[in-house]
Amino acid sequence: MTTETPANPNFLNVFKVISSAKKGFLRKKVNRARRENVARGMAGQLDLSMDSMEETRFKKRNQYLIQRLEKRLHFTYAEIECLLLIYYKLWKEGLVNNPSQEGVTKVQFRDVLHCALDMTDDSLMDRVFLALDKGPSSCISMETWATAFSLFLRGTIEEKIQFCFSIYDIMGDGILARDSIFQLLRTSLVSQSGEEDAEESARDMIEVITKKMDIDRDGKISYADYKQSVLKNPMLLEAFGQCLPSRQAIFSYLTTFTSTGSTM
Repeated sequence: MTTETPANPNFLNVFKVISSAKKGFLRKKVNRARRENVARGMAGQLDLSMDSMEETRFKKRNQYLIQRLEKRLHFTYAEIECLLLIYYKLWKEGLVNNPSQEGVTKVQFRDVLHCALDMTDDSLMDRVFLALDKGPSSCISMETWATAFSLFLRGTIEEKIQFCFSIYDIMGDGILARDSIFQLLRTSLVSQSGEEDAEESARDMIEVITKKMDIDRDGKISYADYKQSVLKNPMLLEAFGQCLPSRQAIFSYLTTFTSTGSTM
């Protein structure tokens, strides 16, 4: 009879630290009621800010874009319409103060991610934006907006693996070296404990995590190492810091424009 190999106790302790840090971080975020109110407000106020004729014209003007997006995103035609209407509503709000604004600004988008999707890790947000939109414009396009929400709300595990690794790959060379891993871990933990404690914890965690994720034992974590590790153990997806919405935030936001709130 075969017996299961017990989990490495050091590895489990490390991820208890990560879990504890993440829970502490989430406690400092926008509470659930506010998050739901913000998300529902964005969707609900939209209908109050435009008449039916304006909404119809907007949908007709963008029908070919919606058809194209429907083919590659994880949303139905009607759901993409709703997402783009939310975009349009935010754009209109921005035009009040800046008549020359050409779309939803990155500042507005960041506020949406912060308030509605619980993404408040400022240390990684700049890299999140870079991964989503590398363009120099201060605004994001409707296509980028819809693509981002497709990833965040209904992305496949493969899509999320590719996205998270691009966030963690600080040097852009497809490798997570020890220095980069230490920087990511330290930053992720610094808000939970003091800077000194975070640094010490990060150094302890490097050894355990690299041992677990460095599949080919070359002293660094490649994309292949990371992907294989996450597919085997999905809890490793955000091992180096949060760059995706929480499950509760995903559900809350989906219920504002879908009938079921289903993530897939």
